[in-house]
Amino acid sequence: MITLTLRRYYIDDFLNAYKPLMKGRVLDIGGKKDNKRGFFRPPLKSVESWEYLNIDMATSPDYACSVYKIPFAENTFDTIIFCEILEHLNNPEAALLEIFRILKPSGKVIMTVPFLYALHADPEDYQRWTDEKIKSELLKAGFAHIEIKPMGGIFAVIFDLIHFAIKRSLDTTKFLNRAIYRTYHVFGPVFKYLDRESLGIRADITTGYFSVAFKK
Repeated sequence: MITLTLRRYYIDDFLNAYKPLMKGRVLDIGGKKDNKRGFFRPPLKSVESWEYLNIDMATSPDYACSVYKIPFAENTFDTIIFCEILEHLNNPEAALLEIFRILKPSGKVIMTVPFLYALHADPEDYQRWTDEKIKSELLKAGFAHIEIKPMGGIFAVIFDLIHFAIKRSLDTTKFLNRAIYRTYHVFGPVFKYLDRESLGIRADITTGYFSVAFKK
């Protein structure tokens, strides 16, 4: 079944583009060792190790623990991947402080967060952050050299919202409903093209944000 949204396309696209920053010992918070989503795959040959932290045992994490209390000493990791997790935390500020603590000096966090995107409890969905909020909280946690980029524009937002509306309103176990769902995704490449061509028209209409921040 087709499950990819244009937001997932942008997540994979940005992560692939920023692979050169993924160095040393890497901790993927919320990442899935098994049952992965999307098409991004870690650059295992260019890192010391790639380790997974997740509370979902079905993903076979290396560490099954809370992001608020990660069982490592200060200055342990060179890179932390923190994608599509922040919105599911009821205390994301505490999580950023913990990430900062376990990063080595000059280490970096690579993070994605949704903005104009459907609610998706996993297991809960608490908030959406603007780019200004992301920058503010990263600075409060101690990070510097912060880069934030919007992920897609108005056509990506429209495509994904319709995707969720169809998926959640239809019983896709039924043939006709499944055909409607699949037919809609035929237009995915058209929306992707239109979105690429329209990027920059309204940077404040976006599926979410990609950010990189360094520990001083």
